[in-house]
Amino acid sequence: MRVLIVDDEPLILNGLVKIIGEAAPLGTEVFKANNAFEALDLMKDHMPDVTVTDLHMPEKNGFELIEAARDSGLCDRFIILTGYDEFEYVRKALRTGVVDYLLKPIDKNEIALLLARIDQELPSEADPECSGHAKRILAYTKTHYMNDLSLDHLAELMKLHPNYISSLFKKVTGDTFVSYLNAFRIKEAQKLLRSQRQLSVNAIGKKVGFENKHYFTKVFKKYTGITPGAYREEGEAEWNDGGGEVSVRK
Repeated sequence: MRVLIVDDEPLILNGLVKIIGEAAPLGTEVFKANNAFEALDLMKDHMPDVTVTDLHMPEKNGFELIEAARDSGLCDRFIILTGYDEFEYVRKALRTGVVDYLLKPIDKNEIALLLARIDQELPSEADPECSGHAKRILAYTKTHYMNDLSLDHLAELMKLHPNYISSLFKKVTGDTFVSYLNAFRIKEAQKLLRSQRQLSVNAIGKKVGFENKHYFTKVFKKYTGITPGAYREEGEAEWNDGGGEVSVRK
């Protein structure tokens, strides 16, 4: 299990890391963040199973962090840990669907029981049909598509075998990892070709993960039937003729 702890008070955060690290089930990985923005960045790399977060933080509060993380598919289990025992906060937390709403100072036995329960509820690695790995892998791929991704990289990150990830990808998406990744990159390239006219085709290829211009053109043509340059010109012609928005091929 992977647990992320978020609190903007350094002393409290370090104390929580120590207590939760001791209370969590054996083998649990614990990460920490000082604010919501740092938490979202960490989620992209570590994909926590549960996030323990404070409510009152600068710029983006705990509820806003939960909403952003869920919208991005980065985490879907949250424990609110706060010093505010107010009915409105509790009601909002219940509406948000958090696992629990705990008050500071943290009770070690209480958090130990809660984390043990969550650990038991996590999908089994032995059953790909109901595994949460698929969601984590897809979310990571969509967030890091512009980087040099590979099955080996995902396997090391998720602590799974490359062959397992490959078969899981095929089962969930109906496609191979490479084909899915390339299709996603091309969709993003289409958006940029229409919206970022100041960027060259080569620059856009690099922004979506293709370092080689010729390979970008080859893959783009495979998925759309035309070259990136022709796609951009087609869009500009539609824009000039219609004076409005253009449609993006899927």
